[in-house]
Amino acid sequence: MRFSHLSILVIVAILAILTATAEAGQQVKIGKKQGGKSTWFNGHDLKGAACYGDLQNKNVNAKDNWHIGAVHMKSYSKGEKNVCFQCAKITANKRSVVVRIIDDCAGCSSTQIDLTASAFKVLAPLSKGVVKTTYQWVKCPSGGKFWPSSPKPK
Repeated sequence: MRFSHLSILVIVAILAILTATAEAGQQVKIGKKQGGKSTWFNGHDLKGAACYGDLQNKNVNAKDNWHIGAVHMKSYSKGEKNVCFQCAKITANKRSVVVRIIDDCAGCSSTQIDLTASAFKVLAPLSKGVVKTTYQWVKCPSGGKFWPSSPKPK
């Protein structure tokens, strides 16, 4: 089979576009909805929230009662700089909770948000362990009752 120069150039261009798109990762867009799953964490996993340590050179240990989440940062375009301190509304079984992303979950899938136990309990009993969810990026509420007050929501 013979390919013309034009055919080869078209194939190379398509491969370049596909590669660039794959490397770009997910985008954080307010209002964007996505299906996925949520799990929960507590205890030693609350120590040293990645977003604070890596971006602000602070050691912030999360509290059990904070409504925060962790995502696989490498799944997102520009990683931490794009997703840290963003908020997501997570819904399961007609129940919703808004969390602020302040940590990395290297073991999570690209459509998974790992929640603190207090946030997970809004959606399902902890004994469930994993719950099918939808999530939507939202503007963070101005009140910081369920997460650290610094940095202030954008």
